[in-house]
Order: sequence, then C-alpha cells, then structure tokens
Amino acid sequence: VLKWRLQTTDESLIPLSINCWPSDNGSGGCDVNIEFELENTDLELSDVTIAISLPHGSGPNVSECEGDYTHDTRRQQLLWQHTIIDANNKSGSMEFSAPGNPDDFFPVSVSFNSSKSYSGIKVLDCCQIDGGDPVKYISSVKFLAEKYEIV
Repeated sequence: VLKWRLQTTDESLIPLSINCWPSDNGSGGCDVNIEFELENTDLELSDVTIAISLPHGSGPNVSECEGDYTHDTRRQQLLWQHTIIDANNKSGSMEFSAPGNPDDFFPVSVSFNSSKSYSGIKVLDCCQIDGGDPVKYISSVKFLAEKYEIV
C-alpha cells in the first residue's frame, strides 16, 4: 500500500478553486455569488459537494445554479452538487440570497473523490525481491480531500 499526502496552504497547488462573494443587499440579507474552477484539467473529480454555511434558521433563495443543490436544514448548509468536474465541465457558478451577514456564509467546505492521482504517481511494474521476476498485481487509485475549506 502506497499512501501519499499533501498538506499545504499554497493556493497554486489546489485542484479546485472556489470563490464565494457574499454582499449585503441592504434589506437584512446577502446576495451570494459562488464559483468553482478546476485548476488541474488532468483531474476528474466525482461526487463533488460544495457546502456553504447558512445563518441559523434561514433558507436560501437560489436564482441561478449550474448543477444541483439541496438545503440541509439539520446542518444549516446549502449543498451544491456536481456528479463530475473535469476538462469538459471545469467551471460553474451559483447565485442565491439569504438573510444574514457576509461572514455567515463561511466556511465553505468541499468534498470529492477521484480515480485519478493528483501527483501522477503510477505503479508501472511489480517484481519479486529475490530474482526480480514480475508478479501479477492490481492497482487502485483513490484521491480525496480529508479537509478542504475556504474560510
């Protein structure tokens, strides 16, 4: 088993950029524009969920959305979902309004998985230690984010 881990605050290394702009709409709420863009087009991200925090007791009014969304009232989050984000579907946006202040919509958290490696590491061959004879092997790649937040 080979496990590779990257922990960084260097934004140039993120696979998916998220920009969230809540702005006060002057009537006790905010208009929120959120966008994503796949930064590494060699990747294929599956089951992507972008979870946007909402003020307690409020519901969003979604005006535009590329993808699907649900309102998780138990966790007080707006869940923006995409089956796949890849080179053919590398960006998207959503607009909604909700009661609250601009800081109420953070953190934004992201979850996904991928069968393509972020690092590009691949198993090319497996051999016995003694003699170097090739052996049959199976390779399985799973790339996921343990914690991916925009604060």
